[in-house]
Amino acid sequence: MAATPFIAFQGPSDLDGYDRKLKPSEQPENIPKTFLDAMGVREEVFVHEQGVPLENEFDSDDPRACHWVVYASINTVTEPEKRDSEGNVVQRKKSGTRSQPIGTIRLVPFPHPPHPEPGSTYAADALETTADLGSSDPLPYIIDRETTYHDGKEPYIKLGRIAVLKEFRGSGVSKILLNAAMMWARDNPTYFNPSISAMGMDKMGTSNIEDLPVWRGLMCVHAQEQVAKAWAKWGFDLDEGMGTWVEEGIPHVGMFQRLDVQNSST
Repeated sequence: MAATPFIAFQGPSDLDGYDRKLKPSEQPENIPKTFLDAMGVREEVFVHEQGVPLENEFDSDDPRACHWVVYASINTVTEPEKRDSEGNVVQRKKSGTRSQPIGTIRLVPFPHPPHPEPGSTYAADALETTADLGSSDPLPYIIDRETTYHDGKEPYIKLGRIAVLKEFRGSGVSKILLNAAMMWARDNPTYFNPSISAMGMDKMGTSNIEDLPVWRGLMCVHAQEQVAKAWAKWGFDLDEGMGTWVEEGIPHVGMFQRLDVQNSST
């Protein structure tokens, strides 16, 4: 089966009406197709393979996140070759090309809830346990606990929900996704910086314009412990100070990497 990958981007979107109890294929028509394709891959990997409950897979970060989906253009036989009783071909084989989503990753902007507590156990994503899916209020800017690579104050963006269908693993799809997300972040460093006119100084945790939260290249992942070595190979450093915690029965660790970005205050 020949496959030629290509990638699609979905920025922050209005996902009003998404029902976390329904499969992606059962969602309303207003939900962007790229996001549904991302959720289809996540359902296969996290729900079917790893046993995460379907209703826990969609969360309040999804509408505000950026998503990437890798597709494979796959040639499939639509009608088989037919032969007569003497072995002569009476109908040639017919084939067609279809685009199949095979991998996804997302990038969640700051601010974030507090870092997970070492040794804790969470029924869902550790940063989602207190999130209100029905609320449109932005998350507050907080002073977090200091860890090895995070001073508790610097804004960071969070990569996660990286998933590749089983039959396409080992072919570099994860690297394609990671490169796409990190290159986009590097090339758009001010994309998530808050607007003073839109939010007001009082919601940004400071009264000094020089202390406004600005992204300066710090990226975080909450990695499943079993794949931490892969993230390390991609340049992420294990944050010993974050400790280890459990999400959905799976041990997780925190890892950070800093991109070299050219940033300007807004």
